[in-house]
Amino acid sequence: MSEKRTRLVTLLAVAQIFGAAAAYAQDQLTPGSFKAYAPEAMEPRMSDFSGKPVPRYASLRHDMVNGRAGPSLDYPIRWTYERAGLPVVIVRESQDWRKIRDPLGDEVWVNKSQLAAERTAITTDTGAMFRDANPRSERIARFAAGAVVSLGDCTGTWCQATAEGREGWIRRAQLWGIDPLTSAPGNH
Repeated sequence: MSEKRTRLVTLLAVAQIFGAAAAYAQDQLTPGSFKAYAPEAMEPRMSDFSGKPVPRYASLRHDMVNGRAGPSLDYPIRWTYERAGLPVVIVRESQDWRKIRDPLGDEVWVNKSQLAAERTAITTDTGAMFRDANPRSERIARFAAGAVVSLGDCTGTWCQATAEGREGWIRRAQLWGIDPLTSAPGNH
């Protein structure tokens, strides 16, 4: 398991809405370009396997999901994700397997049974959840970088989110997993 992967897995396993333990909290996730994007020159299309658009967002269904080097159990496990709900981008499909890109940009294959259609996002830095889509409204929760939230509607610069029984609004700029899936930066 790479150092980068270990750091992300550890952070995501402990980061919770309302803050993480001080030893694990950090102000920002810093994977370079923390932006969702499709592979080079990939045009959105409908998959022959699922009938759904590729690329598209999904989330991990379980607390332990193995990412493999290829689309079958015959391929070695490259790493194990330890965070149910982690948002990912499906960038390719085969019959029972999906190639996913995680928030740090790494790609692996996972069985389709390990993915959920639920839209989630991950917080990219520390911040607050507000009662309304207004920074002057009541702060109802604080979060650390790496908290996973369920997504509602996004309007303008705000997204409705739910985490640990709290529902409110988070600034769009503090979330990964909500941007339109476009070509990789520099690939126009």
